[in-house]
Amino acid sequence: MSKRKNFMLSPHFSYEEMTRSAWAEEHGVDNTPDELQLAGMINICWKLGEPLREVFGPIIINSGFRSKTVNEGVHGVGNSKHLSGEAMDIRLPNLAVGREYFKFIERNVDFDQLLFEYNSHGAMWIHCSVCLDPKENRHQAIKNYKV
Repeated sequence: MSKRKNFMLSPHFSYEEMTRSAWAEEHGVDNTPDELQLAGMINICWKLGEPLREVFGPIIINSGFRSKTVNEGVHGVGNSKHLSGEAMDIRLPNLAVGREYFKFIERNVDFDQLLFEYNSHGAMWIHCSVCLDPKENRHQAIKNYKV
């Protein structure tokens, strides 16, 4: 893998934005993927990120790849697709746009899991995973998922 800190995974998505973690920075934890995890990151950027961006313009990734330590630190589930680089959480500018993102992904992306997530503090985001092996995609879509 490249020793550079930043390079493009696809035309519009960078390594840095897919590995950035405020928790990792705050705690001095390495969040570097291995080659297979990097392949998962590249795949989801091409299969999900690029089509979404083509239709809606720039999107912001809240969370992409997470090392095991980072995932535990942010209280992610133990079998999270973030661990394999196959998931991204997408920031939503508002509810209406979030619902449009969800519908677009559901209709146009071969996804594994698609969750419209929200919490009791009013935050909301789209969690989506896309497996490196398309045969593993479960097409599980949940329109309202409280975390």
